Amino acid sequence: MLHKYLRFTSAHWKPLLFGSILMALSSFGQTYFVALSGPQFRQAFDLSDGGLGTVYAIGTVLSALTLPWLGRLIDRVSVQRYSLCVAALLTGACLLTAFSPAVFFLGLSFYLLRLGGQGLMVHTAMTATARNFPVDAGKALGVIALGLAIAQAIMPLGAVSLIDHLGWRAAWAINAVVVVLGTAVALKVLPRQVAIAAPASSNASNKAGSKGLALWLDARLLVTLPVILASPFVTTGFFFHQVRLAEEKSWAISWVAAWFIAYAITQAISLLIAGPIIDRIGPKRSLPYFMAPQAAAMLALALSNSVWVAPVYLILTGVSSAVASTLATALWMQLYGPEQLGRIRSFVGAWTVIASGASPVVMGLLIDQGVSLQAQALGCFVYMVLASLLSFKAIKLERDLIQP
Repeated sequence: MLHKYLRFTSAHWKPLLFGSILMALSSFGQTYFVALSGPQFRQAFDLSDGGLGTVYAIGTVLSALTLPWLGRLIDRVSVQRYSLCVAALLTGACLLTAFSPAVFFLGLSFYLLRLGGQGLMVHTAMTATARNFPVDAGKALGVIALGLAIAQAIMPLGAVSLIDHLGWRAAWAINAVVVVLGTAVALKVLPRQVAIAAPASSNASNKAGSKGLALWLDARLLVTLPVILASPFVTTGFFFHQVRLAEEKSWAISWVAAWFIAYAITQAISLLIAGPIIDRIGPKRSLPYFMAPQAAAMLALALSNSVWVAPVYLILTGVSSAVASTLATALWMQLYGPEQLGRIRSFVGAWTVIASGASPVVMGLLIDQGVSLQAQALGCFVYMVLASLLSFKAIKLERDLIQP
């Protein structure tokens, strides 16, 4: 398998490098990176933990509401032009963060960071890559997702060092420069043959007609969304409340934190393994099964307090969370074709942002009402099983649409 990946990467290194760089640059709008400046934000703007969280949540929700409108534009303009606009937006967001004089501007910078980073930068990388590799979409998406995985491994250390030595404002100004330089390199290697706009699709299900149809009326989307949103909701919620989870289980937080390395390694390996599998058996047939590892992780949390549940939980979660985004983009490509990929990805991406933003709040409120994370894990297990069973319906609906 490694030999096949090396051959594939060698043959298509330019578009894959383009996507990988954009995925890495999205870090500047990802929660894990923004949170590194949390203490400095609270001190500079006299905010409590709850106050900062509220400002960040508002920015996240507003970015999710904006994403469908801006995301669909990638179906109409060239990838190069779209990438430049997204990079300009993210650069401006970093600069606004660096020079924010008041809480209002900090909130505005959060909105732009979330929209330009986790929203549009990821959207651009995934959409352009899926279109460029219609046959090997799973494999290609797995490769570029490594860009974000690598960034998550190395960028926090660099960011903390910059903040300690230069201050958080200077660090965010440098982040803006990194976005500019990174985008310049990405566009330099972007192949000229990448489509200016989405080509007309001959996909049978696309002919069956989702164009112009309200997405909420599309049964295929309705039966797949619950399982697609399960991983970001559950993963973010349990990661956010990991200290509470450790307290409930009587685990040392250092023990849990140490196993995040295994989580990152599992993610990277899963990205490489899952891509070819998705390409071989198809994203629709893969859909009902990809949540099985994380469902097993939730069941383990619900049933046992053993310290060895921590690595099992993190490793199994790493498998499903790695497959989730790659599988989703390949699925939209198969169901709707390249012509509408930008529209569908931005719509689902908005709900993914909302799900990941809402889960810490929902789980926190349940904790306040006396519902333990152990009990919530059992509820998540039941939900994942039901959502996976529902996704079998997508295969039948697609067959019904294709039949004359």
